[in-house]
Amino acid sequence: MCQVKLFGFLITILQICLISSQNLPFIACPDLFRYLEYNNEYIGHLQLVLDNQNTDNVVRVELSQRGRRTSEPGSLNFLENEESLKFRLSNNEPVNYRIDFPTPGVVPKLTMVSINGEVVCQAKPFGAPSTRLSLSRTLRTTVPLAALPTPERSQPPLRSQEQDPSQRSRQQQPPPRPRPQGPRFESTTRTPPPPPPPLVPPVQATKSVPRTIGQLSGVCGREKTIQTPFIHNGIEVERGQLPWMAALFELVGRDYNFLCGGTLISARTVISAAHCFRFGSRSLPAERTTVSLGRISLDLISPGKTSGVSLLLLHQDYNPNVYTDADLALLQLTETIQFNDYIKPICLWNENFLLDLPSGYKSYVAGWGEDEKGNRNTRLAKMTDTDIITHSECRGNLSEENARFITSHTICASNAQASGPCSGDFGGGLMLQEEDIWMLRGVVSAGQRMTNRCNLTLPVIYTDVAKHIEWLLRSMWF
Repeated sequence: MCQVKLFGFLITILQICLISSQNLPFIACPDLFRYLEYNNEYIGHLQLVLDNQNTDNVVRVELSQRGRRTSEPGSLNFLENEESLKFRLSNNEPVNYRIDFPTPGVVPKLTMVSINGEVVCQAKPFGAPSTRLSLSRTLRTTVPLAALPTPERSQPPLRSQEQDPSQRSRQQQPPPRPRPQGPRFESTTRTPPPPPPPLVPPVQATKSVPRTIGQLSGVCGREKTIQTPFIHNGIEVERGQLPWMAALFELVGRDYNFLCGGTLISARTVISAAHCFRFGSRSLPAERTTVSLGRISLDLISPGKTSGVSLLLLHQDYNPNVYTDADLALLQLTETIQFNDYIKPICLWNENFLLDLPSGYKSYVAGWGEDEKGNRNTRLAKMTDTDIITHSECRGNLSEENARFITSHTICASNAQASGPCSGDFGGGLMLQEEDIWMLRGVVSAGQRMTNRCNLTLPVIYTDVAKHIEWLLRSMWF
């Protein structure tokens, strides 16, 4: 298969046309914002000129929606790829944003837009009863883009143009991807992936790639020196901390949507959860999957490495009906990864370590998933500690329906402060730290969910990697 490339795409507003303003809220700044039609629903389209002298450009948006509080605020995303963003920033051209509203059929009113704290658009909200929706998106660059050379482009970026209603055209886009789900929880979020600019600062790569488990043991599980100590209510991860963390993205049309977490275990292998790829009617192939390494951020522009996936291998015992028992997937990367301070594999369990962990044994989990405020994902990865609990303790805290997902090949963990993985963290690793060496012990598989948020007062179920170690060693790639 051809390796997925993140460069050279033009932004595309698909299946969108201009719409009549009839029955739509008043727009205070029509030069910056307008409503567009998308799959028989409305979305918002923002065009903003950002400051190319800033390494961080923070855009905040507030909207007013009629009615009582909604469960989530919607989303604010870029309608640009990395090369188009660089060009527009360095040439002071407007950057395109897309606003997805949270409630189908209900169109909120734009009440505020700010860039780096400066308000550029403001309007009165709806009267009571109404709900304020707050969104933000940060565009982070490693150096001010005004100092970068303007990239060549074969075609100009697509501009959104006003058209006569009789001449409006519609472009086709694949339908939005359904989220993989397990019992009472969701497991992915939507966010465009970061493409691969050079790592900053430069790092030293290993001269040779480990080809065996024995060779990996001299490299794996070691973090870059971090100044701060140790997703839900967790601590933000620093770059160089947990350098085996991987973010998985799905290619949908020309967009990259955040899919699940993963863990690098060799120069060619990332491990994740099988249910991220096969669940119900969902069947995601390898060629539509992209892996991001060496990043703590999900922003489009941040240092790191991106690779396509040439082969997807699900555990042969994976069963969607009781999927936690063998909820494992191996992703073969399209290229061999060179290890450095920011990209490094985690160690795997071996016979020198405990197989049956006692209650209270300290473990750790990290990811970009839903936070305690209900945001679909966090911009920066977060980590938290969590305590192993026994199977009997785990069953005692779950309903009979959900207790069936506890098997001899699973492991449970819980946090007294109700911190832990949530939607979007699935596929990430349950990690142990043994004498300053980090080891992968499990893969996030199932969590409990209340109506509008994760219920982290109850245990999280992980597929126990140590119970599948023979399959893993036999199947992974070097």
